Amino acid sequence: MRFALTRPHLSGLLALLCLSSVALGQQAAPLPNGEVSARSFIDTAQVISKYTTEQYAHQSTLRIVKSVGYVVYQCNESTPEENKAGQLVRMAVFHLLNPMGTVQWVDVCKPGESSNGITLANTFVGSPIIHALNEDTLRIFFSGRAPKDTEASYRVLYKDYTISTGKLSDLQQVKCTVAKDANQAHDLAVPAVQAHLDHLFGGGFGAKFDSGINPTCDMVACDGALFSTIQIKATVDGRTRFMTNVLMRSKDGGATWELLGAPDPRLLPGETQILAEPVLTFDDKNIYLHLRSNVQENGYVLSRVKKDDLFTFDKPVKKWTYGIGRPALADFGRPIGLVAMFTAPSVTLSTQGVSRNRVDVVRIDRSYSRYEPVFSIVDYNAVNTPFMHLYNDEVYVSYSTGKRRLLPKYGTSEVMFSKLRREYFVGVPPVGAGGESAAQKDAE
Repeated sequence: MRFALTRPHLSGLLALLCLSSVALGQQAAPLPNGEVSARSFIDTAQVISKYTTEQYAHQSTLRIVKSVGYVVYQCNESTPEENKAGQLVRMAVFHLLNPMGTVQWVDVCKPGESSNGITLANTFVGSPIIHALNEDTLRIFFSGRAPKDTEASYRVLYKDYTISTGKLSDLQQVKCTVAKDANQAHDLAVPAVQAHLDHLFGGGFGAKFDSGINPTCDMVACDGALFSTIQIKATVDGRTRFMTNVLMRSKDGGATWELLGAPDPRLLPGETQILAEPVLTFDDKNIYLHLRSNVQENGYVLSRVKKDDLFTFDKPVKKWTYGIGRPALADFGRPIGLVAMFTAPSVTLSTQGVSRNRVDVVRIDRSYSRYEPVFSIVDYNAVNTPFMHLYNDEVYVSYSTGKRRLLPKYGTSEVMFSKLRREYFVGVPPVGAGGESAAQKDAE
């Protein structure tokens, strides 16, 4: 039966705490009822992935249309490991009032598929990003490879999902223009991104990135266009050592992208130079990328590009600690403002704890100069890779967890759906009213 299990996330396998001197170097002033808010977030979370058959479920993104949630994620029914043969892209569809009781699943793309003159290799697909073109069409982007491609995540494709009919389109190859040449369209694939990096940083720079591309950034409407990024990386001895994200702009709903600037990972200290999985925000003059460095000393960083020169990013600046795990950010509007979820150092329950089991909830001022902790959320099964989506003035969150502990360290066996309620922030003073936190001082 689909819902044979009771809601295990209501069991005693969670703990919650406010930010402490361990994380920030001093006791932060907690939000009134912060512990209650944190517990509420976990207690009301519901499993929306197909846990009855899946061994792995991770990397979710979310859209809500007319009170129906659509969460796309990558999953595997044969192994709990990531990026292994058989990994597919799946979408959970459910009503906000009763997610677990109404959820249905749509298999968006499987390895080995063939349609519209495109054939995928029988390996894996992943890195799904969902975008609502309108109230009846969802565009779902993901990475994959053709049989002749040299990397597993070699190119970006998409399918359209029509809500009124429940039908998926055939495979579509995403296109792009590079090096300010609008007259020639290329497949959005590794060679095009490498060529564009040569244009930005000099010949030979793109060749450093030889380990595939992924769509990892939510798609944001700005100034009559759609903005996102394409991520490209280099792997040395099986470990990712070098990574950046190229800003992109589309005027046809993401079918074709103009590649723009990229923050330079060489400006980060250390041997591991990673600028990964950004959240994109903007104001009247600038576009900002909020990125993880995957190095605790470098933390979460911010890089800015001016709208009148979209090819030249500022040096990435450290803004928050830790920096391991995809950042998430949403704008509640006044008086709450910008709220982020940053993965924090894990809390150990026993000698064998699951990683990424703690998230800091942080408020950010409009100038991105002040970052202040509100409370922390802890689930010992993991609060992994959250994704935030604003709908009807409320922020909803999808994230990964590991209730079944199919892997001893990583919480990537179920995808959860919850709500970061506005009332959690009632009584919060304006950002900056309480003085500068130790975490902010450390970041600066």
